Amino acid sequence: MKRLLAVALVVAAVVWVRQTDTAGTDPPTTALALGFTLIVAMLTGEVLRRFRLPRLTGYLLFGLLVGPYLGNVITQPMARGLQTVNGIATALIAFIAGLTLNFERLGLRMAGTGRFIATTIGVAMLGLFSVAWLSWAWLPVAPDAAGIAKLAMVTLFAIVVISFSPTMTAAVISDTGARGRLSDLVLAIVVLADLVALVVFSVAMQFARLALGAGTDAGVNVLVRLAWEILGALAFGGLVGALFALYLRYVGREVTLILLSVCVLLSQVGRTQGFEPLLAAMAAGMVIQNVAVPQGDALKVAIQRGALPVLVVFFVATGMSLQLDALAQIGFVAVAVVALRIALIRLGVRAALKASEIDRRTGEYVWTGLISQAGITLGLVSVVATEFPTWGSRLQMLLIAVIAIDELIGPALFRIGLARAGEIETTTRRPLIVVSNREPYLHNYENHGRIVVSPATGGVAVALDALMRERDGVWIAHGDGTADRAVVDAADKVRVPPDSPSYQLRRLWLDPEEYAAYYGGFANEGLWPLCHLVDVRPKFRSEEWAAYQSVNARFAAAIDEELPTTETPVFIQDYHLALVAGSLRERRPAARTALFWHIPWPYPDRLRICPWRREILAGLLANDLVAFQLESDRRSFVLAVEDELDAEIEADGQRIWFRDRVSTVTAVPIGVDYDRIQGVGGESALAAEQQRLRTTFGLGAEILGLGVDRLDYTKGIPERLEALDRVFTRRPELRGRMTFLQIGVPSRSNLDSYSAIESEIDQKVREVNERHGIPGLSPPVYYHKGALQLPSLVALYRLAHFCIVSSLHDGMNLVAKEFVAAREDEDGVLVLSGLAGAAQELREALIINPYDIDDFADALTRALDMPVEERRGRMRAMRRIVAGRNVFSWASDILEGLESLWTKPLQYAARAPEDAPM
Repeated sequence: MKRLLAVALVVAAVVWVRQTDTAGTDPPTTALALGFTLIVAMLTGEVLRRFRLPRLTGYLLFGLLVGPYLGNVITQPMARGLQTVNGIATALIAFIAGLTLNFERLGLRMAGTGRFIATTIGVAMLGLFSVAWLSWAWLPVAPDAAGIAKLAMVTLFAIVVISFSPTMTAAVISDTGARGRLSDLVLAIVVLADLVALVVFSVAMQFARLALGAGTDAGVNVLVRLAWEILGALAFGGLVGALFALYLRYVGREVTLILLSVCVLLSQVGRTQGFEPLLAAMAAGMVIQNVAVPQGDALKVAIQRGALPVLVVFFVATGMSLQLDALAQIGFVAVAVVALRIALIRLGVRAALKASEIDRRTGEYVWTGLISQAGITLGLVSVVATEFPTWGSRLQMLLIAVIAIDELIGPALFRIGLARAGEIETTTRRPLIVVSNREPYLHNYENHGRIVVSPATGGVAVALDALMRERDGVWIAHGDGTADRAVVDAADKVRVPPDSPSYQLRRLWLDPEEYAAYYGGFANEGLWPLCHLVDVRPKFRSEEWAAYQSVNARFAAAIDEELPTTETPVFIQDYHLALVAGSLRERRPAARTALFWHIPWPYPDRLRICPWRREILAGLLANDLVAFQLESDRRSFVLAVEDELDAEIEADGQRIWFRDRVSTVTAVPIGVDYDRIQGVGGESALAAEQQRLRTTFGLGAEILGLGVDRLDYTKGIPERLEALDRVFTRRPELRGRMTFLQIGVPSRSNLDSYSAIESEIDQKVREVNERHGIPGLSPPVYYHKGALQLPSLVALYRLAHFCIVSSLHDGMNLVAKEFVAAREDEDGVLVLSGLAGAAQELREALIINPYDIDDFADALTRALDMPVEERRGRMRAMRRIVAGRNVFSWASDILEGLESLWTKPLQYAARAPEDAPM
């Protein structure tokens, strides 16, 4: 009702402006027409969206069906103003079509796709030509035509009718969120088919000019003009596209304005120089899509902002040119043409499936994506109507009626095809496979044989568990609990979490010796110290490398068993599994994999310590997408690839070609489950948990500091204790008034370097307490060895006056973000190492150098003395960052980035401008 009222108000406003227009005045007719057109068409698009049709269908139908009636409202000057946009719009439509075609995605399928397209178009066009030739006398175009004139008209009719719509195809794919081979194949087919149609159309237009007396050239001149029209268009479009790509890469400002200027250039120069502007525009789009891929996001936003007004005005201007009485007479003919077109397309697709190696399960639904027609078809028929106004205008009228029908049924049919192919999320969530060494839940035996389940500790495990609760699917991990085998089914799987089963945990069983060599040896005595700038020497042994290779191959085999289709994304975690993707490719070459490297990546000079660095780099590049925490880590990885492998790297390092594959390399900092932490912090049981923890840990001191870490030599816990010792020495009045609670989670204690750091921490805690403790009062340091559940951690985060994260080198450190997320009271101070990745985001923390103990102690003193207004201001700023960058946005960026490598076409058509990222 509100939308109808809005339309009525807009129409009333235009009528009122028209009535107030007096002789001798020249109101802003074009601007008024543009505003009227955009508002009403967008409202129509929103209404149709309720019927599961793309918004663009609403824009198109508004222009084509409602446009003629607007002649009673919009004056002739307004109509002329709208018509001036047509040239720009047709160039923009062809430009967008070119942008949707990525030759790299087609890869080895190019030959099969080409045969599929040639067969489909050939069968459909020949069939339509034959029927049209026999029934031409009954078509309301030029029934009296005969001989060579009839041949030219029928040829153009067949070409224009059997054209497709990349615009509407991309709109439906975007609107439905479809991901898979059908959507990928249909998009490639419609773009390549329209490219072929444009070339054939140029040849047919030259023939029509000769046959109908519209041209005077003959013989060689005709061939020269045809070559210039086609090859000149391709060359000019390629030049414009290359220049635009350079602009996007090195300037990248005012992209929307430049985009529209490029369309003006392609349209006007094409017409004045005598070559086909639509072909030039499509060539320009293809050059940009395949040359300036990293700048695709900026261009995507530009199209979202700039394309909609131009396209809507184009559709409306076309609709306004119709004659209603004539349109009513050709309605039945249009229905017959639509039915014939659909039948011939289905026949062509069936023949194409036999002529190509396209998978039949995918190919049988391709025809559903070839029904829609819009921009390209309108552009072609507009050219015919301009060049041959007598019969061309009647052909345009017939084709517009055909398009209107196709746009009502085409999107619905394509939705059905995508749904039957399993590429649309309907009532079920899109599954996901997560692969990690560490399992999210462990089952262990307690006394008397009772089985208890406990979640894994650490921010990454919590973050991925939250992701899997939302996505469903299978998590593959090493089974390490004493009772893990007792609870799995015959397929080694169990539903988790135990309180609310949401996904399957597939457990992989490893022999203790093999696991020790793979995990404790190569991964944690080799790769871990290699990637962290700490005073621990990496150790690489050939037998441990062999175990690492073997275990990675076993993980790949488990993925192969659990992978329902190659469209299901596989999300691999961390340095333990660097070779999994390469091994999986041997079984599933088309699998879609992303790996997130959670820890830092070493500089190229340090990486040379590893004897098998090239194999690790090659294994990582077997993934379609490799993501790091920080941009500096991404750059170090790219430099290592450049030094060690014979790979081709894009200028900006975003994509790497290696062994006939391309990998995208990006940086995506991980976040925490902000909403879950907020929920725990808002529970009524929080106060009771805080009181329990005070009693359990004896936290009676006035001031509480907090540290939560795995017992790892990279966490800087000894340096932290030295800084606390320095603070107590400087300010003895804090003795008995302040307690620092250190939560230490034992990790890899069987390794010498880890047992050494545990012993060092134990010794330093004793020394600090002996030096500064007061009998009968709270100790300076309370040290708890063991993991805590999230509710207990949130309770402690809220109790603490300050939290210390003093990593000597850390990829991110989620404790810092958890502390900020838990502080709903906007209080507390975060003391954060500048050597942790989180410091690059949480700049309002007190940033310290953990190696500079005096500076560290100064920061702690400042935290203790900081005024409440400053504490709250800093915390508010950090909470905005943490809330805006949670675990789901992190995972979404990676997984959508993985999927967009196949379905990257600019999905502008299903979104209104307000949806564009700002």
